[in-house]
Amino acid sequence: MRTVVNGISASGFSILAVGFLLGGSFAAQGSVLPLSAATGYNAFAFSNFTEYSTDSLGRIAVGGDFNPTSGGFTIASQHGGDGAGTYDLVVGGNFTNIYGSVGGGDVFVGGNLTWNDPTLPHNVYVNGNFSNPAYGGTVGGAVYYGGTYSSLASFNHVKEAPIPAPIDFLSAKTDLQSLSANLVSQTANGTVAYDGYGTYTLTGNSSAINVFNLTDSTYNSRTINITAPAGSTVIVNVAGGADSFNGGSINLNGVTANGVIFNFGSATSLALSSIAFNGTILAPYANFNGTWGQLNGQLIANNIAGTTELHDYLFTGAVPAGTQQGFTSQSATPEPSTWMMLGGGLLLVGLARLRKRS
Repeated sequence: MRTVVNGISASGFSILAVGFLLGGSFAAQGSVLPLSAATGYNAFAFSNFTEYSTDSLGRIAVGGDFNPTSGGFTIASQHGGDGAGTYDLVVGGNFTNIYGSVGGGDVFVGGNLTWNDPTLPHNVYVNGNFSNPAYGGTVGGAVYYGGTYSSLASFNHVKEAPIPAPIDFLSAKTDLQSLSANLVSQTANGTVAYDGYGTYTLTGNSSAINVFNLTDSTYNSRTINITAPAGSTVIVNVAGGADSFNGGSINLNGVTANGVIFNFGSATSLALSSIAFNGTILAPYANFNGTWGQLNGQLIANNIAGTTELHDYLFTGAVPAGTQQGFTSQSATPEPSTWMMLGGGLLLVGLARLRKRS
């Protein structure tokens, strides 16, 4: 016979108690941030991507149209080792480009693809029409198309039925908006000091997770210094509906760009200009526009435009699952109340075993 308390068996209840005991460690260490389908992508746009005359060192995923408006655009230049079967570029809508190249993997386009002189190391899958109105370009694999095929250059091409998109952008949008709201709800445990002249000093002491709140929306010509233990995760929640970083700098001490995420939970517009931005940007409601400079991190936004160079610093930080985990005060040493919960759980286990024997 199994004893049940509020729908949970005694053995199950004890497991929960053990979970609470270990929860301090789990919450402190966390799990890898669930970036949903954006995981592994240098740039992830729910709608359209219109950057131009620059490049992305990592992979790109675009839910709408991919249309670098002028000049060349290099994609996943640091991913030359990606082979067939790995998508370095995923486009849900149409792809229109002049020149440009892909580093190493495949390309998927849900709509039509028009690309002058494409440089593709492997396969391209186009559910609509494929067009290359130039005599140049290379395709290392084959062009698989569902509509029509037109190219002045000679490529291996295969007519086939449309294939499912490798990314569900609507689902990813829901996931990442929820994540953004979750991060906003977390309690800050780091300090933010402003000297009144132009320097913000963010200091965190947790070896696990450090949360900061920036209450301004404009940081033009400002210096942001972030200090946190090496290997820790830094979450910076930035307020405001229209945020901008024009010039200035973001300097990291201890923590690296891979462990920092700036969360713009309310922004509908975000502008970067002439700045080396260190950290991943999560702005699921924002139209992003960058003017030169560079981003050392992932970029997740609604629309992406401008000329900011994207550097492939994938986020590897950890956060607790769920909202308001209380991780700001967690430590590896259990609190007295936790020991009591564990004791209660073990007592229930003992009672259950006695009843089973009887």
